[in-house]
Amino acid sequence: MSRPSGALPAPEAPAYPVDAAAWGVARTVGNEYPDLTVKRLSLHRTGDAAADGQRAARELLTATDEDELVLTASGRFVPRLTELPSPAGHRPGSDVPGYALEVRRPGLSYELVWQESAPPPVGTGQVAIAVHAAALNYRDIMQVVGLLPAEAEEITGGRAGLGLECAGVVTAVGAGVTSLRPGDRVLALAPHSLATHTVTSEHAVGRIPDSMPFPEAATAPVAFLTVHYSLGRLARLAAGETVLVHGGAGGVGLAAVQFAQLRGARVIATAGSEAKRDLLRRLGVEHVLDSRTLAFADDIRYLTDGRGVDVVLNSLSGEAAVRSLELLSHGGRFVELGKRDIYENRPLLLRPFRKNIAFHGVDLLGLLQDPRLAMEQFAEVTELIRGGIYRPLPHSDYPAARVTEAFRLLQHSRHVGKVVVTFDPLDEAARVEPRTRRPALKAEATYLVTGGLTGLGALTARHLARCGAGHLALVGRRGGDTPEADALLTDLAAHGVRVSVHRADVGDPEAMRRIVSEAEAAGRPLRGVVHSAMHLDDGALAELTEDQFSAVLNPKMTGADVLHRLTEHLDLDFFLLYSSATATLGNVRQANYVAGNLYLEALARRRRAMGLPATALAWGALGETGYVARSALTDAMSRMGIEPVSPRQALRAVDAALTSGSDVLGVGCYNWTPLSRLLPTTAAPLIAGLLPVLTESGSRSRDELVRELARMAPEEARGLIADTVATLFAEVLHMSPEQIDHHRRLDEYGMDSLMGTELLVTVRQRFDLDLPPMELLRSEGTIADIARIVHIRLGLSRPADAPPAPVPAPRPGGPGSSAEGGHAASAADGRTPPPRAPLNASGEPGSPRRPAEGPPPP
Repeated sequence: MSRPSGALPAPEAPAYPVDAAAWGVARTVGNEYPDLTVKRLSLHRTGDAAADGQRAARELLTATDEDELVLTASGRFVPRLTELPSPAGHRPGSDVPGYALEVRRPGLSYELVWQESAPPPVGTGQVAIAVHAAALNYRDIMQVVGLLPAEAEEITGGRAGLGLECAGVVTAVGAGVTSLRPGDRVLALAPHSLATHTVTSEHAVGRIPDSMPFPEAATAPVAFLTVHYSLGRLARLAAGETVLVHGGAGGVGLAAVQFAQLRGARVIATAGSEAKRDLLRRLGVEHVLDSRTLAFADDIRYLTDGRGVDVVLNSLSGEAAVRSLELLSHGGRFVELGKRDIYENRPLLLRPFRKNIAFHGVDLLGLLQDPRLAMEQFAEVTELIRGGIYRPLPHSDYPAARVTEAFRLLQHSRHVGKVVVTFDPLDEAARVEPRTRRPALKAEATYLVTGGLTGLGALTARHLARCGAGHLALVGRRGGDTPEADALLTDLAAHGVRVSVHRADVGDPEAMRRIVSEAEAAGRPLRGVVHSAMHLDDGALAELTEDQFSAVLNPKMTGADVLHRLTEHLDLDFFLLYSSATATLGNVRQANYVAGNLYLEALARRRRAMGLPATALAWGALGETGYVARSALTDAMSRMGIEPVSPRQALRAVDAALTSGSDVLGVGCYNWTPLSRLLPTTAAPLIAGLLPVLTESGSRSRDELVRELARMAPEEARGLIADTVATLFAEVLHMSPEQIDHHRRLDEYGMDSLMGTELLVTVRQRFDLDLPPMELLRSEGTIADIARIVHIRLGLSRPADAPPAPVPAPRPGGPGSSAEGGHAASAADGRTPPPRAPLNASGEPGSPRRPAEGPPPP
């Protein structure tokens, strides 16, 4: 039972923030002792002690699921976390200047959102375009599912964004541009073109006829430039020659068919479905074969009387690519458009090269690194499009409001030609999220960051510098001796920021007073505070000592209180406190840490009630920096249900915290199935309304599945597993299970990287196992191989003289999950997941007596 502390939002009053620490301890009790009934009650006293006592006793003695309550003079209240409504839709040209597509949670469960954005400025030699239609490419799919390799990003310096090609109207031209003017209707190769506005080089833009619709024009740039360069300049396809075009019904494939027919070449094409093959036949392709089987190689030898083909335009991988290479005749040319084998650095067989053949690896973005050549090629392509020689490709149009449907269509290869996203003001309005405004800080002011020399504190310091902070005061227990300090100070100096580094304890009032006074005396008054300092000293509640509580609460509670008292009379722009998701969920073995974080949230509410700025930002796990990243705990965190938030997402949350006017905000990505197993408090009424349904009626649990398989003979069990995997694989390929041969290599079905990843995730989820991708998806693998691997991993296969193998621990997020927050948990090492460990405030495994300097290790 507590006095009004501010542990909960209104109508609880933040009168006694220190009591929120006790509330946090009680939340942890609910996780450490799940068999106990723990109630937390905030009582607003009326002055009648007897009546208040009776009211509290009645509440505590009444059977109810509610475990957190607020009793005020106005009535009885219970807290609930609820989902905020989606932002209202906006139409282009109304109150939103523009918007661009962003991906949240990259992976198979990716989320696409339209984010408000200002039209980018136009520079020298550049052209600004109001986009009316933008075509999708497989690179966009690779990017949103998280499969785009680092090498692909290096080509563009990581700035490619979503969208590569578009059509629209020129709105402005930069200095030196002579070939275009505002009002011109154009097609273009442009980065970030999945947006209402984009900017690109003058030489990547071409005018289109007034009669050509924008969606048609958007189908042309990438496909025809790729084919014009590949088959024209590199392969020099000539009349009378034979070209094999894999993926003939895709955008590049259809463009290649046009190119070959214009050159008078003979075309042999492959496609993955009968409908696509019928289309190619209707377009005049004489020989159309199935790309889902390696039989195309024998068919082509028969069709060419054993001679083979002169040119291969390849987008397949694995054995299919090898067979295609072997089909080349003497002097043949192999043009590789696929990226999977290249990025995986697979070896290339050299025997076919005895026939004087040539191999060309083509990457369109790589071509753009040669501006002169790219300009020449694009000018030729544009002229042929304007002249009607290159005709727009078949396409499927989706309004911006249905962009996710467009991506799914391309992702599962259900399309023909191109998939186009349109920006038509008459279409259904897209929902546009307001842009988070970056705070404008003052060059003449000082901004204080505690724990600011490492991890999230250092990331925040860099961000404040980018926001215009002129001077930063960074505080840490080790000061300049902090391992990350030198690199941080070098970065900040490059931004022109003056930095003072202080070795100090944030809980020491005199030390912190000197830091504030120094800023005032130097004429750089303190205008903002970020409290990121923390310390860990974990243990079960029954074992935690007074010293352990003091060690953890000093930087969190005492430090925050010191900063509050030192600054409550100052005119601050912000007072930002770094809390943790465990302040809401509680934790195991971290009652002291949870207590300190919940106090921070109560203090933020207290300051707001006093008319002072304050926001507590409750973190989940942070990727790439901080304790979790340094300790290589990301996979362990995922298995427990805490997915990492990228630094970019984290800084967006910091901007929201500094500009939103909220008292408490949270940022995190959670997989509720494994997290609910670890923390019983996730079933509490406070949070239950946010959780998805974690089981499906009629679905078998993982233990039930293992018991069923264990009762079978090994061959029978592996057969059942193989049938299940074949069904999953058929869903990925959009085939029927009867068409899947359990002993046929997977790559012979034309399985690409996206399909492989989708199969991997679904098999993991179905059997509740961590399976290593390279073992599951190696190129020579079959359905029978996967069934054998799963049978072994379930502990059901063993030598005859060995003792029974233990059933491995369930992988978090297993079968029966119909919906899960965040990403699916995953691990690539194939080992049995480690025993569950407690999470610290940012979701990392905790351990007794483990100090940590700086921010909560998100």
